[in-house]
Amino acid sequence: MRIVQDVEKHGSSVKGLERGLDVLDYLFTVPEAPLHAIAEKTGIPPSTVHRLLSSLEFKGYVVARQGVYQLGIKGLWFTLAREPIRKILEEVSDRVGETANFAILVQREMEFIERSVSDHPLAFVVSVGSRVPLYCSALGKAVLANRSDLLEGLTLTSHRGSGAIDPIEFHAELEVAHQRGFAFDNQEFVEGVFCIAVPVFGRMGMAVGAVSVSGPVVRFSRDKAIQIAPYLKTVGEQVTQLLQN
Repeated sequence: MRIVQDVEKHGSSVKGLERGLDVLDYLFTVPEAPLHAIAEKTGIPPSTVHRLLSSLEFKGYVVARQGVYQLGIKGLWFTLAREPIRKILEEVSDRVGETANFAILVQREMEFIERSVSDHPLAFVVSVGSRVPLYCSALGKAVLANRSDLLEGLTLTSHRGSGAIDPIEFHAELEVAHQRGFAFDNQEFVEGVFCIAVPVFGRMGMAVGAVSVSGPVVRFSRDKAIQIAPYLKTVGEQVTQLLQN
């Protein structure tokens, strides 16, 4: 009986995976689509499509806006954009001498998708797949500075336990980041690490991710970050173009 149950469970899991891939395959072919269109084109019951889309959205492969679904940046990551972006990060790391990162917005957090690690023995490294909060990371603040819709309900509590963050000062910081096109994280996420990040934008013109450079404060300071900011903004534009093509 147990063997039969395991086989049935495995078969159900495979079928669910196949249906999820069918949904992704369809979204690869269109800019966006409502749930009923996805169900019609894939031949999957609407209730099942809704469950699949919810799971894919939670993982960052699909994004939803006003009842319409489109491929998320994590889904696009499996297209031709992946290799060019990886090479861009390698070029950034070689030029700046610090670790370069690419992260995307997933469930109100920033998830690291790719990185190019500095050759220095002392380097800041976050594993691909790890997530960081929006409010205390340069990556997150670069997105927040261009996405006021994400500010509602955002809890501003210091990641490192030093108390609440002043909302007036925080919003002022985001306004400055929006105007200059980059954001800082001065040891707010990890002690001893400074980070600068620029936003990247998806097909709908919304900030969906960010590119950052991070390094130990003994070597990578605010002054150095400001010096590389124009170059990093150009890099952000290159990545944006890849994601929008």
